[in-house]
Amino acid sequence: MLSSKNVVEAWNTTNTTTQTQTPHRPSLLHPTFYWGYNCQVLFSGWPGSDRGMYALALIFVFLLAFLNEWLARCSDADTIKPGADKLAKVAFRTAMYAVKSGFSYLVILAVVSFNGGVFLVAIFGHALGFAVFRGRAFRNVGRVDG
Repeated sequence: MLSSKNVVEAWNTTNTTTQTQTPHRPSLLHPTFYWGYNCQVLFSGWPGSDRGMYALALIFVFLLAFLNEWLARCSDADTIKPGADKLAKVAFRTAMYAVKSGFSYLVILAVVSFNGGVFLVAIFGHALGFAVFRGRAFRNVGRVDG
């Protein structure tokens, strides 16, 4: 009869005599959201355990999300001069898309820190950026969304 010990031993393919023992280190990666300021966002050791640096990290993530929405607005077809060369239009839109994608991935990596504050400022940055740059309240009245 199979026991749980036999199943674990069957899947364990490492040789226990050659394994080196490493001391246990507490991990900064949490499996759920947490609300402390002692975290690691985007870079190793940043912001650390300093509240001021944590506030700076929150501002940085907010600005990344906010600018992501601005870049999405800038790459819209109506922001490009109508008489511009077709190749220039494609190059401009491609460059804006690449930068916007990079900002998006940075925001995603920051949110993966599982810090509740980072998650909230990312959402608020996207929401405020959308309202300011792409929301209907600030658009031209005669324009139809596409």
